[in-house]
Amino acid sequence: MSKSRGISADIQSPRTKLLYFIYSASNSRIKADPGVKSSLCTALGYKSDGHFHYDWNYLTNAGMIEEKQGYFQVTEAGKKEFTLQSTAQRSNLTMIAMGVSLIVFTFALELRILPQEAVLFFGIVLIIIGALFLGVNKRNKPKMPPEARELVKELNHR
Repeated sequence: MSKSRGISADIQSPRTKLLYFIYSASNSRIKADPGVKSSLCTALGYKSDGHFHYDWNYLTNAGMIEEKQGYFQVTEAGKKEFTLQSTAQRSNLTMIAMGVSLIVFTFALELRILPQEAVLFFGIVLIIIGALFLGVNKRNKPKMPPEARELVKELNHR
């Protein structure tokens, strides 16, 4: 019987790390110099060249990476694999910025440097940012067929 992997295990798989390595490089591409694949194989901890090349061919055949103009680059299809991660990262950075802003606003209001209307403006900006994140998250969630949505409703009412 095969062991269930799960999403967390898939995220840490060598294939995903290989794609992410190229994705995280400048402009989501690396120079296609001789020996680069061998260096990647070693750096990413592949146990064999065969396993590395199997993953490389998988990513190429799936249209997630391509060789173009002397570079190995991640395609739009490959970039979509990290949409949830990059959205979460942006959300987290936004929350940190909001926290810092609230602290600055508190001191600025206490010292009467900012007018109270600035808080209203800041609130409106936060609502807009939140709405944008909701839109992005809605676009990224798995799409269920209408029959499945009806089944969920039915099961919830039992």
